[in-house]
Amino acid sequence: MKKFLLVYNPVSGTASFRSKLDAVIAKFQEYNVLLTIYRTKRDNADFLHCVELLRPDGIIISGGDGTVHEIVNRLVAAKMDIPIAIIGSGTSNDFATFLGLSSHPERCIEQIMAGRTMAIDLGRIGDTYFINVASAGVLTNIAHEVDARLKNVLGKMAYYMKGVTEIPNFKSVHFTIDVDGRILEQDGYLFVVVNSGVVGSFNNVATKAVLDDGKLDLLLIKKSNVAKLMTLTAEIVSGKGVLEKNILYLQGKKFVISADTELDSDLDGEKGPKLPLTIEAIPKAIRVFY
Repeated sequence: MKKFLLVYNPVSGTASFRSKLDAVIAKFQEYNVLLTIYRTKRDNADFLHCVELLRPDGIIISGGDGTVHEIVNRLVAAKMDIPIAIIGSGTSNDFATFLGLSSHPERCIEQIMAGRTMAIDLGRIGDTYFINVASAGVLTNIAHEVDARLKNVLGKMAYYMKGVTEIPNFKSVHFTIDVDGRILEQDGYLFVVVNSGVVGSFNNVATKAVLDDGKLDLLLIKKSNVAKLMTLTAEIVSGKGVLEKNILYLQGKKFVISADTELDSDLDGEKGPKLPLTIEAIPKAIRVFY
């Protein structure tokens, strides 16, 4: 009998996963799986103790990108080689989307029980890992500023609406980027360093992203006028990807990024350190079901 640990965030997204929990348990029972439930809280310091006691064949995470971020960091820091799966239930589930995991819990469980896993890269800043994105610039604080009730009702549109209202106030920043020893300078508004091609719930943003190539992708929005910024925003929202004339697009194993003004960073939707940042790709650092 296989053993799985289900970690769920009771307040992610619209907090609707709680109403689906019984159906999820029933579905796992169909596969003769022993399922243990761990409900996240403010302090999840006992999480690793639960993992050590259970020794599961896999850990299933139901929540948004922030929940996945925390669990991944705890597992990697403890050097626990246990594959993870994601049942997306937050406002933003970028990584689960890129993996092709269904947003429907029962269908997602079927995918997980097929048993396919792959070792994927992670990004690292200091002692902190990120599974999908590190960012900094004029829009970085939006994830922290958007009212939780608005996010629950409108999902990714809440971020889009907040971003559009801020465009007239954008001020460019002078960035210096060292990518694998090559130094570039660029005036722009914000950058994202990504592991997947889905960012902020928008598909096809980083068109060259591969999860296990030992590299990360950097996209920096260049300084331009409001009309070009609106066009770029529309391209991203429509899922068409981005035109490189408006974007500095780089791939590399290591980025050192500084700016001429003080900027906070964001890691998987959680507040990160201030610039300058040293961002490294850690090849095949964790296994995931897909």
